[in-house]
Amino acid sequence: MDSFAHPLQLVTGKGGVGKSSVVAALAQGAAEAGKRPLIVELGHRATMESIFGVPVGYRPREVSPGVSAMNVAFEDAVVDYIAEQVRVRRLAQRIARSSVLSRFLGAAPAVSEVVTLRLLQRLVDAGEYAPIFVDLDATGHARMFLSLPEVFDGLVESGPLRALLDRTTELLRDPARSVLHLVTLPSALPAQETRELHAALRDANQIALGALIVNRVPREPLGPRDVAQLDTWAAEHPGDVALARQEQQRAVDARDVVESLRALSLRVIEVPELDAPLDLLALARALRSDA
Repeated sequence: MDSFAHPLQLVTGKGGVGKSSVVAALAQGAAEAGKRPLIVELGHRATMESIFGVPVGYRPREVSPGVSAMNVAFEDAVVDYIAEQVRVRRLAQRIARSSVLSRFLGAAPAVSEVVTLRLLQRLVDAGEYAPIFVDLDATGHARMFLSLPEVFDGLVESGPLRALLDRTTELLRDPARSVLHLVTLPSALPAQETRELHAALRDANQIALGALIVNRVPREPLGPRDVAQLDTWAAEHPGDVALARQEQQRAVDARDVVESLRALSLRVIEVPELDAPLDLLALARALRSDA
């Protein structure tokens, strides 16, 4: 990556592009560079638990040498936020379990995002972990998450919530502290969604944009000399030649998509398609080799 200087690094992308694997590899690379990274996974997912093979809960825990992770469930984040106000965690838990409050929080807009933003701010301010890699949900949720301060602009003009939103907005819009990376695949649909997301984020100017990480880029299996011989080999090995042509064309098409994405004026990092099962160290080194 460009560097691990930003204490808060958010990562988003269309579902299925390997975003969580990229986040895990980024954290692994940061640990190798001597940093103390923390992965923050949002919602009731267990992706990091699956990747690292270690249970991941609401409190940070080491999942790999030098790498910690946590999963931010809405209910726990609400208890933390209430505990800030009442100063007694056991009382905060009782308040959060209140059926009246539960119904209100379930119906209120963007409460989950508000308390999550507050948690991220606290983690950054504490300075125990850096960088903090946030594995955001798919692109639609990421856009809503980042635009939260604007959503509340006309609704909340003063009070604790307004102060909270102002502080988190300052964090997100500080290019020295926060950056957003985009992850995509070298194929038409994910690339188009990435272009649309980039345009929306650029126009909104909500957060500094970092790298565009193109995951699973296939290498061309044949060199120019081999391609020239395909017609000669086709008579004796029609099946193998047909498969070779297909794989070669897939790689050429992927290359065209990658080159088209360079028009976005973001730093493009290509992560090669790996033949073996997920190897975090290999993936981390592939990312760092493009730095």
